[in-house]
Amino acid sequence: MKKIKRKTGISVKKIVCRAAAMAAVLCLAACGKKKEDNVYGQTIAGLEDEELFAIVEIGADSPVLLVTDQYIDDGVNQASIFCVVYYPVKGEVRKLGTIESLGTAYPISYDDSGLYAGSGHGMQRFVIDDETDTLVLEEELAETFDSAGNASYARTLKGETQTITEEEYLAEMEKYADAVTVHFVYGATGT
Repeated sequence: MKKIKRKTGISVKKIVCRAAAMAAVLCLAACGKKKEDNVYGQTIAGLEDEELFAIVEIGADSPVLLVTDQYIDDGVNQASIFCVVYYPVKGEVRKLGTIESLGTAYPISYDDSGLYAGSGHGMQRFVIDDETDTLVLEEELAETFDSAGNASYARTLKGETQTITEEEYLAEMEKYADAVTVHFVYGATGT
């Protein structure tokens, strides 16, 4: 049998072997990812027809499942101002709580430091405490007004509240502005 060589001098046998090795690596990578996402398979399968879901990474030990039955289609995302948070605890998916923003201009968002809810005068950032397997309000910003209409600003971080300047408040609010809006989808079709 005559060897067929490409202009590069690599034999067809080497090309086929390399392609098979790449396919095996891709399959193994896909299998590992599928197993991780599959932790929520039964929970997603049990959702009602009108419920949408999203799986997001927020810096916890595992991805977080968010479920909603109300959404706003902004042309880019199926966003929501309300969601239920689920998380795997000792191999079982548990409902940890709910998150709600105050108005459609403030959809639930996320980044690698947590889940965000907002309002016209503040922001909340929630995290998963992997030691206690709970949803925790880690940070809250608030803008309040006295009877004369003067604004004041506060930041609560891990339960400790301090007064901050308007500039500090606006800088902290950028975290929410820069976070990714959660895109909720229906069932297996992902639409």
